[in-house]
Amino acid sequence: MNGKDLLIGIGNISHKYYEEAENGTLAESRARRSIRRPLLVAAIVALLLMLVGCAVVYVLRLQDMSIGTETYTQIFDDDGKYLEEPVEKTRDVLSLFGHSGDNVQKATAEWFAFLETYDPDGELVDNNPDHAEIPNQYEYTYGCYTPEMAAKVDEIAAKYNLKLLEEWLPFQAWQSDIFLEESGIHSLVRPDSAAEVTRLSGMFYPPYNFDVDIELSADSLENDLWITVLYARKDYFPRDYPGGTDLSLYEQWDYTAPDGTALLLALNNKGRGYVIAELDNAMMILSVDGNYSSSAYPTEEEIMTREELEAAAAVFDYSIQPQILNRTPVEQRLEESNKAYEAEHAYVPETFGSFADYIKSNYFIYDDDLQYLFFDMTGDGEPELLIGQNGYYDTWITHRDGQTLAQNSGTMYLCEGGAVEWYYDDPYFGHYETRHYYAPISETAIDDLDHERKTIINLKREGNQWTQGEKDTPVNRSPITQTEVEAIIAQYPRRKLDWRPLMEFPLDENGYTFGDYLSDKDVRVSDEELHQIYRDRLNGSMHYSHYRILDINGDGVDDLLLKGEDSALGGNTDFYWAALTYRYGTITRIASDFYLCEEGVLEKVVDKYDTSPGVEINGHWFMRINGFEEDRFAFAAYNKATASWQGDWYGEVPMTEDEAKAILAKYPRIDQGMQPISELLN
Repeated sequence: MNGKDLLIGIGNISHKYYEEAENGTLAESRARRSIRRPLLVAAIVALLLMLVGCAVVYVLRLQDMSIGTETYTQIFDDDGKYLEEPVEKTRDVLSLFGHSGDNVQKATAEWFAFLETYDPDGELVDNNPDHAEIPNQYEYTYGCYTPEMAAKVDEIAAKYNLKLLEEWLPFQAWQSDIFLEESGIHSLVRPDSAAEVTRLSGMFYPPYNFDVDIELSADSLENDLWITVLYARKDYFPRDYPGGTDLSLYEQWDYTAPDGTALLLALNNKGRGYVIAELDNAMMILSVDGNYSSSAYPTEEEIMTREELEAAAAVFDYSIQPQILNRTPVEQRLEESNKAYEAEHAYVPETFGSFADYIKSNYFIYDDDLQYLFFDMTGDGEPELLIGQNGYYDTWITHRDGQTLAQNSGTMYLCEGGAVEWYYDDPYFGHYETRHYYAPISETAIDDLDHERKTIINLKREGNQWTQGEKDTPVNRSPITQTEVEAIIAQYPRRKLDWRPLMEFPLDENGYTFGDYLSDKDVRVSDEELHQIYRDRLNGSMHYSHYRILDINGDGVDDLLLKGEDSALGGNTDFYWAALTYRYGTITRIASDFYLCEEGVLEKVVDKYDTSPGVEINGHWFMRINGFEEDRFAFAAYNKATASWQGDWYGEVPMTEDEAKAILAKYPRIDQGMQPISELLN
């Protein structure tokens, strides 16, 4: 090939690409998201490769899958800290189903550009789950919610000679065998790979395309991986929602699978990995979640390595070719499977012969704070049993037709005049508070205990600002002053009732109380017997890998501390998952997710991500276990966005770095003393 050949090749490029490259398009003029098709550049690059030598083999890269660019504002750095001056940056918009100007890429780019300008604010979206004027094929598979969108799909498909996918067939994890059998795939992994696919669910877009979410376990993988597997034929207009991707953060390399398939592998600094296989008539893509910490700002130790991505890529079968399925019998199988699953998992309220039977079956420890009260909640002349403490109830039980049924209701107060108040507040820092007032239950016709109550008014406080509305949602809420709130609360004073300790509840006519019953059950056993009880509890459980025997609540009974397999949490964990104790004839959990510290203190580390978009806060609780309750007494949190410490989740309690470090230093972690679970079980 010579220079003349190159010029001839360039001369065959459509004139519209010259115009776009030289003058720009209308899409480029948009401020936030600009689409610039890179086909001219791609063509020149390809021809230059040919000019260098015909022996050069084309190498696929993510850049070839870009359908344009978009601008965005970066407000956090790589560690999650707010940038003092936000930076406007550009990133590629990727569609992984086509590349290098093929028809699929052109069609996807045009559809994406259309969606960017058509109804950008979603004003045409409604809550109608099924538009009669839009065939399901367009509404569900391609996400069309207007006839104009459906017409555009037809136009683009015809323009690029692509066939349309049929209406989707969703399937759940318990229907994975139906998907594998009816599609003719049978397995996504090679038979000799020693890999296991579990929790497979997703969508089939007949006749061939699919995307499924799976959990992958393999001998070659240290951690289980969540992977989305996508398969798309090249002659069909795919269902696709391209997204912005900063390609500069990706490392890309070629890899050959054990079956000889050439693959493109890509991995970014957040642990997101791609495995892309271009097959004869389809694209097969693995989108791998290799972020083991679930943090938006993971450290290098918390993300998947190149070797792990290659190990995952090596177990898949890239020769799969879905077969055309017969839709009607498949839909029938899915419907029958759903009915069978629902029947097997249908909620059936547990019933008891009497109030006493209910109490004995549902309360396992001696608790002087628990109280009970008989009160006619429904106005039918038959009193219900209420159980709670401090003047509120959280459970109410009724006896009908010889059966006792119960409902958990949250923190509820009976008010004068028959109204009922549901109350919630932030138990540690008082940032939130909700008072939801309902009409008397007797005014609501009920056939069972799971009924809708009539709302009178809902009051909600965030910080110092109160709002009111009909429900506890942001919709139709309006500000209200503290004085107005107090006036409303005064209209529904809480009733003062004759609550009695639940431990004094009579279980029989002879005065035998629930407290007597628990005391009789609280038999102390020898260490050997206790360890056997713990072994029996763990029998057959595969969740735990390490243990320790230690009395952490000071009641003289050895507690069983348990840690699980690291891979179950997607990364290394050196804290205990749970602490169990044996009291009152039963095993009860008394703590979860903690480190052991000096002076009998436990530390719980919690990451909070939902304070505001992109912000992560790392909190440290310090506590002791008092009986069966957590007694929390110290807290310090590190806010990544501000790179500073605070004494609450909301930044309303300032804390210096020295103060925070003093708290952490006061309760240093000790040797966790973990032993292999096999030593206990054997």
